Amino acid sequence: MNDLASRADIAVVVDAFYAKAIQDEQIGHLFEGLDLMHHLPVIHDFWENILWRTGAYRGGMMYKHLLLNARKPLKLEHFERWLELFTQTVDAHYQGPNASAMKQLAYSIARSIYARVSQQNSVPMGVQDAPSETSAEAGSRPG
Repeated sequence: MNDLASRADIAVVVDAFYAKAIQDEQIGHLFEGLDLMHHLPVIHDFWENILWRTGAYRGGMMYKHLLLNARKPLKLEHFERWLELFTQTVDAHYQGPNASAMKQLAYSIARSIYARVSQQNSVPMGVQDAPSETSAEAGSRPG
């Protein structure tokens, strides 16, 4: 079995994981109403960036999860199940240092998101993570 080596490999893991996750009894309901097909390339960007520092992802991960938590509260058991399914998916397709790194990063990310969403005032803090219109406009101006 080969290790993760490309964006295409990331897509294999992410797409297979979400195909299982949306059908899962414990966490499937969390994905209802989300345009996952539109969001998958963004998730590919995220993983490509954190595994290989490509710069492909431009933030907002925490904010998106805080908004989701406001709609459908995320509980510890949801994170545990997410990690279980994610780890199983990585292991089913790849092994090696990059696959191990992806699983370890998933644990770190889950801990970080859970720490934020379990705070009583996580939504107001999340608003601070949102990209502001001013910074978006500044980034689009020719320099």
